[in-house]
Amino acid sequence: MKVRDSGMPDQVYWESLLSVDLILDKLEVTEQIDFLVEFGSGYGTFTIPSIERIRGNVLAFDIDGQMIEIATTRAVAHKSKVNFVKRDFIADGTGLGDNSVDYVMLFNILHHINPLEILHEAYRILKTGGKAGLIHWNYDPTTPRGPSLDIRPKPEEMRKWAKNAGFRLATDNPIDLPPYHYGFLLYKE
Repeated sequence: MKVRDSGMPDQVYWESLLSVDLILDKLEVTEQIDFLVEFGSGYGTFTIPSIERIRGNVLAFDIDGQMIEIATTRAVAHKSKVNFVKRDFIADGTGLGDNSVDYVMLFNILHHINPLEILHEAYRILKTGGKAGLIHWNYDPTTPRGPSLDIRPKPEEMRKWAKNAGFRLATDNPIDLPPYHYGFLLYKE
């Protein structure tokens, strides 16, 4: 099931709206990670820099075959460390075992009609001590992109969903990710 209101703009424009290195730094995508999974990889905007930061491998899911093709082409230099998979992980799950992943990236995806489905799957596959990074567009009508405000999650909603899924938050306050995002770093205990 494709996440509602999730069409992708032109790649160059999309990537101009994100401070990728800042986001990955603040959400602790680091060398200590052996296995990272991304839910909704799109163009590979975060996937490819993540490959370069971690010591292990990346598995990136997206429902859109065109996005998978573009990201795979962009990551050709890293093909031994990344696998892009076309899969409806919302309807079918990831297919990964329980407690098998060090880090899950959930970036700009929790405007799904049932965000807890996504968070529960992330929690299930994370190892104890594993981390999940969440980001979303600021709840602000002046942002140049993002889902409509009626489905765009507010920080307090994301915080509540994360706790309801069993996660511990690094901080209750959202992490500022300028120019247009905020996020949370979550832990599975």
